[in-house]
Amino acid sequence: MTERLPIRRTRGFQRDLQTLIPKKNRENLIFDLERISKNDLRRYANLKGKLLEPFKSYHKGNFRILFVYCSQCFQDFNHRLNCNGCDENDLERIILIDINHRSNAYKYNKSDLSNFTLYEP
Repeated sequence: MTERLPIRRTRGFQRDLQTLIPKKNRENLIFDLERISKNDLRRYANLKGKLLEPFKSYHKGNFRILFVYCSQCFQDFNHRLNCNGCDENDLERIILIDINHRSNAYKYNKSDLSNFTLYEP
């Protein structure tokens, strides 16, 4: 069994998680996300389109979670994202960017995805 990847959240993800998802479902969702390992990442292809290319999507019911695997993002897309949480010495982690209902899941503009701040509990 491979080691699980640490999870970090953005402020926008945390805010939307609190408002969109009921508490019981929220705990189950976080439980599932915390169990993603490096080998599991093969299940999640990078999204299509120039704006969404660095991101991967996790599906849970009617919700879509947009996330970034830091190691791949740093190697392939670092020039595009302005990630405040990017640390060259700690790239083996996942950053949860956004959660949305599937009807609104991929409707973003550049400012939504280019600047995000990590959530500190």
